[in-house]
Amino acid sequence: MPQSVSEYARTQGLIAALINAVLNPVLAWVVNRNMEFMTLSGNRSIVMDTAITSLVVSLLVALFVTWGVRRDLKAGRLTLTNACSRKKHLLSCLPTQAWALGLMLGFGIAFVLILLALALFHLIGISGFSFAAFALFKAAYTGLLAFVVTRWVILRQLLFVPKT
Repeated sequence: MPQSVSEYARTQGLIAALINAVLNPVLAWVVNRNMEFMTLSGNRSIVMDTAITSLVVSLLVALFVTWGVRRDLKAGRLTLTNACSRKKHLLSCLPTQAWALGLMLGFGIAFVLILLALALFHLIGISGFSFAAFALFKAAYTGLLAFVVTRWVILRQLLFVPKT
């Protein structure tokens, strides 16, 4: 039975969020097996890790989700509704190519979030995290990032699908 766009986006977003919330802390542990304190800025810092993670997760999510949307449309598992209005939609300004869309979302999200995080952490006097706190932060951040990027990619890719 075909899913509506909103059901499809929610389901795919939750799957991507779960995968990333589990996988990314494990990858952080592989990179930092000594489980050292993570400083906020500098080389091998939270800011650098978050920026790289934002780019990689956004790019990979965009590539996989775009492929999945096309596959599910073709197989009839996804039905288009008026939820994807073509006119005056902010997402319509973004590229349709999955790699370009993923990189643009990754750069934009990384830039905004890093500025906000730096300002917030500086204001409350945080200079870094223990590895355990960093792993929890990374799980929450990448889960939320994957959910949001998945939803935006799905909606963007469906904006210019011919409606039948």
